[in-house]
Amino acid sequence: MKTINEDIKTKNFKPLYLIYGEEGKLRDDTARKIEAAAISGDGLKDSFEGDFDPADLINTANTLSLFGGLRFISVKDSGAFSGLKKYEGLIEYFKNPNPDCVIVFNEKKVDKRSRVYKAFVKTGYGLECKKPNSKEIRAYIQKEAKAEGLKFDGDAFDFFISNLEDDFSSAENEFQKLLAYTMDKGRVTLEDTEEITTKKLENRIFDLVDAVGWKQPGKALDILSNLILMKEPPVAVLISIARQFRMILQYKFLSKSMPRDEAAKRMGAHPFVVSKVARQAGSFTNRQLLAALKDCRDLLRQSFSGNMDITRGIEIIIYKYTV
Repeated sequence: MKTINEDIKTKNFKPLYLIYGEEGKLRDDTARKIEAAAISGDGLKDSFEGDFDPADLINTANTLSLFGGLRFISVKDSGAFSGLKKYEGLIEYFKNPNPDCVIVFNEKKVDKRSRVYKAFVKTGYGLECKKPNSKEIRAYIQKEAKAEGLKFDGDAFDFFISNLEDDFSSAENEFQKLLAYTMDKGRVTLEDTEEITTKKLENRIFDLVDAVGWKQPGKALDILSNLILMKEPPVAVLISIARQFRMILQYKFLSKSMPRDEAAKRMGAHPFVVSKVARQAGSFTNRQLLAALKDCRDLLRQSFSGNMDITRGIEIIIYKYTV
């Protein structure tokens, strides 16, 4: 990104850019930044989206601008670097690209073994946009909140962050929802985040296990029913329940010899998540947790062999540990 920012600042653009990776918002934002800088003034823009004929792109790239400015070409989601033989026609152009034309390829996936990619990297600049980690998502939301003058109360920020997916696009969507919901207040309470935030599967499983621990079978079954209605795969729900029981058991052992923050580091979990695990730890004995893990493992095996409907099996586990 530093290289691209420098190119934009100096207006000294490379003729070929490839922006690729799973993080779509970062790809799109970066491509737009290059475009805005490259076609300011007398620049011309052309676009190709999806499947295209390499000859058309090359002809466009080699056509001089009547106004003397740069020609900018946006190519998005084309599969040009996927290894398809039809795109090998780009290889000759990549060897000697028109310096008065800037082409930006915006692709989710590339095959680095393909001839097209190997030819590109000899003359072009590539930027991989990876999925952000939780620290980057956290920093992004803090920056957005500061820009909007929005402040979070108490645990509201941690709760909000714990429900975000690991991509900037969904994080932005959830933040915009929260911003609109709290527009007149300038502050966000925990109740606001609980009301407006779309919960991740992990946190809905927290609620389900909470209900099991508090001996509330009706509530636990309602949560399970909602998860199934929301098209969550039953096997993913079962695996998540088992993971939650495992985290509780792990915390119970670690908390005997270390403080909660240290336990969180050892578990590789956010302190806010571990605080919720700590609360659940008092609802289960070690024996119950070990038995529940065995039940989850057995159910998974039985469902794969066709001997048990997995949703029905989860219901049985809920009844077993709540009644």
